[in-house]
Amino acid sequence: MNATLRSSMLVLLAASHGVNDFLAGWLLGGEMPASSAWDRLPWLVIYAALAFAGQLPAAWLMDRSPRQDRWLAGALVLMVVAVFARAISPGLAVIISGVASAFCHVAGGALALQLPQGERALGWFSAPGIVGLTIGGWLGHHSGAVALWAALLPAVLLVGWWALRRHWPAEAAAESRASAPGVDAHDGLMLLLLLALTLRSALWDLVHMARLHDPQVVFAVVASAAFGKILGGWMIARWPTVRQVGATLLVSCLLLDFGRGNLASLCAGVALLQSTIPSSIVLLHRAFGTSAARASAYGLGLTVAIGGLVIPLQLNFVAVLLAVAVAALLMLWRASRRERLWLAG
Repeated sequence: MNATLRSSMLVLLAASHGVNDFLAGWLLGGEMPASSAWDRLPWLVIYAALAFAGQLPAAWLMDRSPRQDRWLAGALVLMVVAVFARAISPGLAVIISGVASAFCHVAGGALALQLPQGERALGWFSAPGIVGLTIGGWLGHHSGAVALWAALLPAVLLVGWWALRRHWPAEAAAESRASAPGVDAHDGLMLLLLLALTLRSALWDLVHMARLHDPQVVFAVVASAAFGKILGGWMIARWPTVRQVGATLLVSCLLLDFGRGNLASLCAGVALLQSTIPSSIVLLHRAFGTSAARASAYGLGLTVAIGGLVIPLQLNFVAVLLAVAVAALLMLWRASRRERLWLAG
């Protein structure tokens, strides 16, 4: 695959993620109809259940499909449908958007991971989501219902998918993926990694919620989160070990603790915290032999869904921060007892 083709695919994947989250933010941020008996919160819960927890069944389906790129195309079609469904039923539009989001995240993450230099590609794919969600939510809050022209965004990307349809990568067979020496898929290290990802998500939710009152700080934090995901793809390509993820989490906890009164430290901590998303997905796929679709579903879906419970449970920021630090220390301790996790490819 030449560099131009790879770049075209990566731009389309990243744009699909950004557009998906942009439309979701706009749909959720716009006013629900006066005839609805529900306020916005139940729709947020429904969307989160479909978009994040729904990634596991989406990955199950994709693992049984020879053409994972078609699921991305299906997600783009659903985005278009969601925009038009808004005029019929805002609730229906949110439901369709949630299903589209589940398949977009899993298919996009899996395809990015299988591109040449997949670690960095995954970082670039992951980055636009939070930016799109924030801008879409702001636009929905200030402009109301999503405009029909927004349907052009996924429609254009669908044309791009069609133009590249012959070149999308296929999932490597399980037996062809090299596992790290001495590591199996049921090792406690993998469970620690998933636990750390879940706690990371909870910590991010608390940081984000605490800053919603200040738009300038919100956009600074969001930009830092997007940069951190790109950074994470680069870091895991250079240092492909669980130790790197554990150490990054520890440093991010220190910066976030100090950053409660310092914006620069807060942004640095957020960047390092979010950098562990692509790093962990790559480790799940390359070191632990998890399929690309399931690795994406774990990192971008399941752990996010569970971590989101921190908001309704009203958990304390310091307690979650300490839990992340403890999980990181346990990862470092466990990894120190094993050989270095070299990644294939």
